[in-house]
Amino acid sequence: MMPTKEKNEFITKIERFVRDELRNHDGSHDFWHIHRVRNNALSLAKLEGIASEEDLTIVEVASLLHDVRDWKYAEEQRGSFEDVVEDVLKEYEHKKTVVDIVNNIGFKEELSSTASASTQGDTSRIRGDIKFKIVSDADRLDAIGAIGIGRTFCFGGAKKNPMHDPGVPPNVGLTREEYQAAHNPGMINTTINHFHEKLLKLKDMMKTESGTKMALKRHEVMERFLKDFHDEWEGL
Repeated sequence: MMPTKEKNEFITKIERFVRDELRNHDGSHDFWHIHRVRNNALSLAKLEGIASEEDLTIVEVASLLHDVRDWKYAEEQRGSFEDVVEDVLKEYEHKKTVVDIVNNIGFKEELSSTASASTQGDTSRIRGDIKFKIVSDADRLDAIGAIGIGRTFCFGGAKKNPMHDPGVPPNVGLTREEYQAAHNPGMINTTINHFHEKLLKLKDMMKTESGTKMALKRHEVMERFLKDFHDEWEGL
């Protein structure tokens, strides 16, 4: 286990690295998103009974790094996640665990795929790790509720997507490949569709008991918002 002073310096170093990595991201995936996910993750870790300082540090580090080299911003970045974190994690004994957590987090990773199982790799070990479940849930909590609504419109605006078009229905059963293709440069989808294609599904995809309870409350916020949005769209 790291001494407190060494741990604090390590975390500060990672924070500086992440701030620089995300400096050009829009407000939906900026450092404040990282800040909230870290807070969510540390709260969930305590609720889930994680008492080990070593495990809490892994959760914190993975939370801080989880959006570095996010595939949705691929056109703005060069180099793989593993390559760019090599220096900041090179002396960290739990580097592999952190990398495995980050590489397996995300809605896309849990969608059905046209690729064969053999090409997708074996992720069962890390997906069974409570630390992975906590960081995954922490990230998903920031995608829903009031914050999630704000982030969704922020991202849609940055991509110049229309808010809503009744003539463009959501693809609620989209595959991994379809979800990824929808984020390619030049592809247009509506912001409201994103709620139906992803966000409203997340409460049933949480991995911890504590995360599920928190997600239910935030899910209700989105449902109320969508009802009000569609009512106002129709002039009601």
